Amino acid sequence: MPPIHSAPSSAAPASPAASPAASTAASPAASPSESPIAPPAAVSNADAFRADCLWQHALLAGLSATAGLGLYAAGLRGDTLTVAVAVLLCLSYWATGWLPDFLVSLLLMFLLATCTSLGADVVFSGFTSSAFWLVFSGAVIGMALNVTGLGERVASRLADHCGHAYGLALAGFVAIAFALGIVMPSTLGRIAILTPIVLSFCERVGLTQGRPGRHGLMLATALASCELSTAILPANLPNLVMAGTAETVLGLRLGYGEYAVALVPTLAVVRGIVLIVVAKWLFPDRLTARDVAHKADIVMSVTPVRADEKRLLAALALMLVLWLTEPWHHVAAGWVGLGIALLCLGPLRLVNPDAFLKQVKLAPLWFVAAIIGLTAAVDHAGLANALRPLLARLDLAQMSTMPAYLVLVALSMALTFLVTSNAAPALYTPLVPALAAGAPLGLKAVLLTQAIGISTIALPYQAPPLVLAMALAGIGIRDATRYCLATACVALLTVVPLTALWWHVTGMLRLF
Repeated sequence: MPPIHSAPSSAAPASPAASPAASTAASPAASPSESPIAPPAAVSNADAFRADCLWQHALLAGLSATAGLGLYAAGLRGDTLTVAVAVLLCLSYWATGWLPDFLVSLLLMFLLATCTSLGADVVFSGFTSSAFWLVFSGAVIGMALNVTGLGERVASRLADHCGHAYGLALAGFVAIAFALGIVMPSTLGRIAILTPIVLSFCERVGLTQGRPGRHGLMLATALASCELSTAILPANLPNLVMAGTAETVLGLRLGYGEYAVALVPTLAVVRGIVLIVVAKWLFPDRLTARDVAHKADIVMSVTPVRADEKRLLAALALMLVLWLTEPWHHVAAGWVGLGIALLCLGPLRLVNPDAFLKQVKLAPLWFVAAIIGLTAAVDHAGLANALRPLLARLDLAQMSTMPAYLVLVALSMALTFLVTSNAAPALYTPLVPALAAGAPLGLKAVLLTQAIGISTIALPYQAPPLVLAMALAGIGIRDATRYCLATACVALLTVVPLTALWWHVTGMLRLF
């Protein structure tokens, strides 16, 4: 995905409030050699429609049309059918990288706006979403962390503990992402805080732009923020949707402790190990700059915290307090982030507005808006509701325990492909009584099985918070897709069977 900031340092004068030390090179984010710039896209705008590339577009268009005919024969009509075909076409482009990401985003919005009757309020709902503005505010906060040097200070402390080996760094940040989920019930917020810190850490330990370890560390942290939090009941939106729907529809209240006992050993511990191992395998690297950075770490450790760092710390503390108290004041995380971004750009004098405007790139914002619009279009077109009769007829009574369990995992995974992980529980949970009728699994086991599917992310669009991390860190869609697919495949071979075995030990399932 294209980066949030990529201008050279000459285009980014230091903030008036920044100290000389922080102003020497404007900021790490503004240096051409150190900025978190995504590698060149797999295909450029000019190359996408070369004569020898036309077969790619014909192939995807043909496959989408064929799928559309099949869905038409199955009974889909109107907006439901159109949305399904448009989404399939654009997801194929995102997965293959045969068009630049922002062109696919614009194509999706164009198709939904012109070929359906959903209306602009649905198609362009991404632009009014809290998540869209959290991307913007995350860019401002990330630049403030770099300009003031606070991100560097935090990264140097982490480097002391995790900067001795690449595998140790992966394990450290995956553990931090999980621990933060216990105290901060917002995946978007966790990613907005962690991303600039991870990028600063990468610079401290020599994982400069273009190094595979940089992508591995960022993707492992981002996916850990999304997937591992599924094991903690109030840590993310899908869990809250599942728990709320279960209480109102099924009359079943999930307890924090019993939920953690059922899912933490496998969905947090085993899946965390999977994220680390796959990142080390797909993005092999080693830390090379510890000796070079050691003297700088010593200087940083003895340098007192400057005034601009204190102002930024106060702003971040205020943001965290407002995020944690959202159930009381009902101001979404994106609007809180936007307010803090305005403080950084204005009264606190932490980020130079002119420098920010020269560095900001719009492509990540288009991508986030398109993903949110996709989810809204699928919901409003009734694509999920069209599947309810088919799902309700799924008969598990004729199966033994393990096959029934695997079918439910597959069903929950399939729903995340259709409506993303945020919306899947709203579709799955009301079906639990019908699915549990006569099934060899208890009601609670049928309900909790969806957590396994929700936490198995095979493509980035299934988890909107992951899209946010990609936007903030400048991670390309191809690298993110490779990592998601690999971790999903390994999880199917490890997390899924081990969860069934753990549930057998705890008495939730009877396998033998």
